[in-house]
Amino acid sequence: AEAYAIFGALFLGGTWVLYEWGSSFGYGGCFADEAGCHPAVDRAFEAVMALSIIANIFQAMFASFLWLMSILFSGSHQNWVYGTRYLLSFCHILLTCVLVFTASGIGLGLYAKFTPHWPEMGVTFSFFVVVLFYGMWATSNIAAEEIPLEYYHFPNWFKWGLMPFPMLRRGGRQKIREAAESRAKELKARAYQQRTLLDHTDSASTFKTGKRNKSKTTSVGRLLRRAADAVGRLDFDVSKFEEKLEEDWYNDTSELSDMSVDVLSKYMPRRLADEVHNQLVRGELEEMVGLCTSHIASGIHDGDERESRVSWNFNEYSDEV
Repeated sequence: AEAYAIFGALFLGGTWVLYEWGSSFGYGGCFADEAGCHPAVDRAFEAVMALSIIANIFQAMFASFLWLMSILFSGSHQNWVYGTRYLLSFCHILLTCVLVFTASGIGLGLYAKFTPHWPEMGVTFSFFVVVLFYGMWATSNIAAEEIPLEYYHFPNWFKWGLMPFPMLRRGGRQKIREAAESRAKELKARAYQQRTLLDHTDSASTFKTGKRNKSKTTSVGRLLRRAADAVGRLDFDVSKFEEKLEEDWYNDTSELSDMSVDVLSKYMPRRLADEVHNQLVRGELEEMVGLCTSHIASGIHDGDERESRVSWNFNEYSDEV
């Protein structure tokens, strides 16, 4: 929302400069006493730039509304971005309209301004076409290579109308499809690995049923989920193993730290028990290293005898030698 609002306001200045440069009411336009004058081109330029200004103004306006609402309400709404997807999509469509109308206005303005001076028109129009098409080619290739899944699901009118270059060859379309599938698998695996926060559906289900999904809210459930993901069982439900531990009153990971793999395997499969035990051991080692590091760091400044273990007086060592 911030980017749409800020850049929309900046683009509006450029759109108005372009209008004054090419309009007959400003510094351009077609005059009846000139040779090769086409008043229809002038009228088309006025209409196209009017559409561009309308799209630009309202794109910046609605984006500013969304920006303000995001500041006020996004902190208390976990699914704020998903809930505002329609307004974000509308702002992006308006930004696309600004691009199309501005490019059309530049072409019409060049024609109206330089006709019948063909050498000047040829140079400026060629440069305009090269800049426009190379920019869109580079942008479409970035999208196809870096975000292939998102590019694959772009609307056809947007993908084929503005960014068609990677899709023009059959090999390019196949490459995008394969990259999109790989990206989808990567995001799915990452989602399961990072699933340690409360699910946004928990509050609603708790209100309706009075039961909470404990595998997503307790430390034991999160530990089992991470361990299952680590051994490749991303879709496996580990709640039944947590229920077995709950039956014996094991509710926290600290209560599992003293268990051996054999004991853990009574509540879960052996492979999962090995991974749970490994993660518990790694967690204890990381905690010990953190405590030792903070203890040493605090000892440097507390002025006790440990500070005298290292002397920065090199004369002491030279006297001993």
